[in-house]
Amino acid sequence: MSRAPHRATVATSSAGAGRASAGAASGAVWREALGALVALALAVVALRHVVATERVSVLWYDGDSVLLPLVRRSLEAGQPFEWAMSPALFFFPELPVYLLCALVTATPQQALALNGVLVLLAVYALVRAAANELMPSAGRAARITVSAGALAFVTLLVLTESSPTTNSLELASLLLTTTYYYGVVLAMLGTAVLVLRAVRTGRASPTVLVVLGLVAACTTASNPMYVPWSAAPVVVTLALLALARRVPWRPAGLLVATLVVGSVVGYLLRVPLRPFVSLDPSSYLHPDRAAASLRFFAALTDDRAGTAAGDAGLLLLFAGVLVAVGGTVWAWRVRTSRTVLVATALPLVTVVALSVGVVVTGQDAARYLQPIATVPLLAVVAVAELARTAVRRTRVHRPRRGLATAVAVAAGVVLVTGVAVTPSTAGAVAAARYAPTACLERWADGRTVTGVGQFWTVRPLAAYATPNVHLLQVRDTFDAYPWLVDLGAYRDASPTFVVVGSRDLWTTAVEDSLGAPATITHCTGFDVYDYAGTAGAEVLRRDVVGSADAIRRERGF
Repeated sequence: MSRAPHRATVATSSAGAGRASAGAASGAVWREALGALVALALAVVALRHVVATERVSVLWYDGDSVLLPLVRRSLEAGQPFEWAMSPALFFFPELPVYLLCALVTATPQQALALNGVLVLLAVYALVRAAANELMPSAGRAARITVSAGALAFVTLLVLTESSPTTNSLELASLLLTTTYYYGVVLAMLGTAVLVLRAVRTGRASPTVLVVLGLVAACTTASNPMYVPWSAAPVVVTLALLALARRVPWRPAGLLVATLVVGSVVGYLLRVPLRPFVSLDPSSYLHPDRAAASLRFFAALTDDRAGTAAGDAGLLLLFAGVLVAVGGTVWAWRVRTSRTVLVATALPLVTVVALSVGVVVTGQDAARYLQPIATVPLLAVVAVAELARTAVRRTRVHRPRRGLATAVAVAAGVVLVTGVAVTPSTAGAVAAARYAPTACLERWADGRTVTGVGQFWTVRPLAAYATPNVHLLQVRDTFDAYPWLVDLGAYRDASPTFVVVGSRDLWTTAVEDSLGAPATITHCTGFDVYDYAGTAGAEVLRRDVVGSADAIRRERGF
């Protein structure tokens, strides 16, 4: 009898502990949900800006951006999967993600918009995972706040970008597109998270190594840009820090070996995928053009600095690099945790490697610098941890309460802004139509017709026209142009019209090559030359279809 009260006390304590545990779990869920909502609001704000400016042409109507809508259209039409891609194949993760987006949306514009939002949310999720590794002793709220702040940095960059060209230093908004290498960017951040995990624990667990190897192999097989953007900088960073005895040799060596093996496996996987590759990556190496490349990027910088928004964008990019530099120096001098040092040094190595690499290899495409807009996010989180531990050591608590208030206000502003712009953003996306297709569809008048045209003119028309209108891309010689196109669409095709864009360059006038068309229909931005029933139609069939047959045989389809 005397023990009954004791048992009751124990039971009461256990119940209280259970309620406290459940309350803590519930609080954690709510905090994570709030962080995800802030990230979603930031993604919607970024999307709204792109949709409301000329940058929307890069998102929806650029010749490269419509690739995945064209793939889905080809699949729906039941055409043979005989795609001629670039060195980037977009098989992982871009194609499956887009197809899933297309399943739950009604138009290609809606699918592309949803895809862009999901990419920004994935960036937040990966940065949030990095925060867990870099700030293990910090509270959950601090880690969520820093992660959301990192995504806010990307959103601010997007808000400075509004031009309709892809070849500029407007790099952050390319994340919202499906064909400007967002898959490699996400793999780069994912790789960093796995590396930080191994460095923090001091051991490369089998799970980490297997996942890292799969990421390296699958991403490299789909897009070899993973090697210069992620694998090589990680290898260099770990090697340097291991030599300096700031990172243990064993986990560093295992990580390096896994990345090397994974990348090699990825390249080997590209061998059976070779029929889909239009150019070998080595064809992009032009060291003799290094001086011209340097002048090109200097000119891009001058162009970007021509407006207030451009200046702000450049300052933000510079701030990101400065955080990586300052964070590396700070982490090195205070001999802080090795994960923080890796997280600051890796972005610095990546930025330097890419900046030098694009010049040395003679590049003239700004998209190869895209990681400069995202990899500093790791340094942002690392520097936040450095600042947090420095303040904690000084035992200064009042500023932390003020900071908490400021963070709450900022989160509220972001959420209110996101809610405010969501209806107009959703409406703009839902109502989006590619106006030039209307004229072409009126001309077709419900007939099933096949035509040809040059890359930049016909690709958006091909992606957004009704299914009865088929368009094949050709060179100015009317040979098939095997670049980001399904060669299966050319099989037994009977093209009877030519779309002549106002900005097309034809070495020989269309009428000189095919003769006079039966009719010419004028549309905004292009003309439709109808050769149905003329000798020109036979020339089209012979040259276009015949050249495509030869290309397919050469590729082994």
